[in-house]
Amino acid sequence: MATDNRPDPFFENPPPRTVVSTLRDAYELGIYSVLRHAPIDAASDVGSAIVRWSVPRNRPWIIKGARRNLRILRPDLEPEAIDSTINSFLDNVGRLMAEFSVLHRLCGQGRIELSPGMVALRASLKRRDEPTLALVLHTGNWEVLAADLHHQGITCTTFAEPPQTWAQRFIASKVRRSLGMHLLHGDVRGLGAAREELAAGGLVSIFGDEAKAGRSMSPLFGRQPHREGNLAAAAWLARRTDARIFVCHVRRMYRSRFYVDGSAPFRLGPATKRSNDQILEDVAALNEVVEPIIRANLDQWYFLDDRID
Repeated sequence: MATDNRPDPFFENPPPRTVVSTLRDAYELGIYSVLRHAPIDAASDVGSAIVRWSVPRNRPWIIKGARRNLRILRPDLEPEAIDSTINSFLDNVGRLMAEFSVLHRLCGQGRIELSPGMVALRASLKRRDEPTLALVLHTGNWEVLAADLHHQGITCTTFAEPPQTWAQRFIASKVRRSLGMHLLHGDVRGLGAAREELAAGGLVSIFGDEAKAGRSMSPLFGRQPHREGNLAAAAWLARRTDARIFVCHVRRMYRSRFYVDGSAPFRLGPATKRSNDQILEDVAALNEVVEPIIRANLDQWYFLDDRID
């Protein structure tokens, strides 16, 4: 694998270091280092146990937010079903964090299964003869898609949103680069580089769901489409490179076993409006593909606790 010598967006503006943050970083790096040598399912179990124990005691607002959103999105659920969904949500968050330590071993142990459509799409990605934009969703452990592509010798370029702590940035950067991912800044510089990669027939991934400052940006969940966020960026890139788009999501089946599914590749319809209005129409069209998938996987959706109103 060729070395990616481009600047690392995770450390362009590193977080400040304090005594408390240094101790926390040491704790996180220590767990990561130990779990790298643990059996895969055992490592995943540790992450689940830590989050399910810690969140109710130290971050109860996460549970409160998830419960609020489930009452909005699934008013049909009984209280017991809501509790079960929240438990599954916390379990998944803990597991995916711990699984950064073992991502490099998943393919070798046959823990990632692809839908027939994804198998066919993966074969076409190897040819690198058509610009492709992957709208990846934060369900299950989305990082396993990169692990599978790397295992097949496929390079993916993606936008980087730096985690909060130095240790988390170090781990995420190290793991993603080891999987052959090219990391882009999440601003106009990144958009320009992504456009160049697509124009060359490459694969660029961008998250189709996101939250900022505790509020969901997408899916829209009944709100009006807007020009901020990843869906608008995806539409802009697709329009300017004629890229085909596919929406991909991962479902955790049991412990550290995953099923990767994706939509059939599609292109945005012919532009019928002026640029600003067309973006809104494109965002609405992309949301129509993304939102049903999120609604069907709320128990494994990373942003379940962020405000959706």
